[in-house]
Amino acid sequence: MIEIYRKTWIFSFVIGMGFAVFCILYYFIGYISFMENGDVLVINGLIALFSIGAGFRFKGVHEKLVNQTIDIPVSTLELENLDELILKRIPSFLFKMYNVDSDGNPLFVIEPSKDRLSKWLTFFELFERGFFIPVHYDISDMDGHQLATITIRNNMKRDELILKKPDGAVMATYIQQHWKSKLKNRGVLYHANGSVWQELEAKAMAGDIDVKDDKGRMTVRYRFGIFPYAMSPVFQSTAHHEHVQFGTHISSDEKLAYTMVFFLWLKG
Repeated sequence: MIEIYRKTWIFSFVIGMGFAVFCILYYFIGYISFMENGDVLVINGLIALFSIGAGFRFKGVHEKLVNQTIDIPVSTLELENLDELILKRIPSFLFKMYNVDSDGNPLFVIEPSKDRLSKWLTFFELFERGFFIPVHYDISDMDGHQLATITIRNNMKRDELILKKPDGAVMATYIQQHWKSKLKNRGVLYHANGSVWQELEAKAMAGDIDVKDDKGRMTVRYRFGIFPYAMSPVFQSTAHHEHVQFGTHISSDEKLAYTMVFFLWLKG
């Protein structure tokens, strides 16, 4: 979380200063009067103030965490022991999302595949979900070792996500029909051979979900607005956190498959 806060305050300052410069130039070049086009100046000025204010806030949080003397152990990813997802989107021009542990240490990152030209499309929110042009996201540990790749296609009728191993072998496919998921997320997760793995359906519009296997054991659970580490100093500075709980018995491949699904559901 320390690195996340650092990038957040830098990004906020950059955005804020950009809007501030625009306001200054606009005042001398394009401004006529408050009644005619003053709204442009006001709106952009407010964005600049808000962004710079957010930058100061997160800079203070970052410095406070850096200066704290508490001993937080550095975590390394052991996929077989991973029991939860805490997904955090990072402010950046291209899409990036970290999964952190209960101490705020990043465990793995989801970001556009570096060797694909489609990565530049993720600058535009419309194309982050593979709108007409498929986009590819790598899941990698913090040492840069690739764990899997997610390919997303959106043809306006459905979202199709394919999870592949680093060698290109398909691990799972998830299909979500748009007309069935207008009010709440629902879709079908398939094995590599095309057989149904799990049918997923949120309980409500908030996305709450419990998924059980054929023996009645919980494989994954999500509750909107419920976060067990909300009082931890590293998480107190932001109000909303996404938390997904894995069953203790599920395989590493199943954890990656559910990571793919919740990446689609929660990344916005």
